[in-house]
Amino acid sequence: MIVVKNYHNSGFSLIELLAVVILLGILGVVALGRFGNTDIFAARGFFDDTVSAVRFAQKLAISSGCDVRVITTAAGYELRQSSGCTVDDFANPVANPARRTSPYQNAEPPPGGYILSSGNITFNARGEREEATSDFTFSDGATTFTFRVHAGTGLVEKI
Repeated sequence: MIVVKNYHNSGFSLIELLAVVILLGILGVVALGRFGNTDIFAARGFFDDTVSAVRFAQKLAISSGCDVRVITTAAGYELRQSSGCTVDDFANPVANPARRTSPYQNAEPPPGGYILSSGNITFNARGEREEATSDFTFSDGATTFTFRVHAGTGLVEKI
């Protein structure tokens, strides 16, 4: 009796494995190249942080019954509240709700030459903005992020 051994090939060949490793390497290089420049991510994070701070200022004005002002400069923003809710001097810095000790501000824009448009956003005790509707931009010349604060309602809208 003759015994025939039937070898059943299973698994991948060396060529197939090498092709997959090479393709994964190429995809990895391309992906790292696209994510290697984190300036745009840092800029978007700063912009989102600024919009959140403006929305917080509106909610703080409503909950405290005192006017709150967001002061934006080319370098960042700062939240201030009027003293004693009677004087329109905005001398009191607003405490950061996360730490409660430091003022609510961000004066360190991300690298890349981004500039925040300057201006004041004041919310009254009803959360309304008495000034005209205005747009605030955060831009480096090539990439621009914009938010709008509506008059009357105080709605903060990303555009």
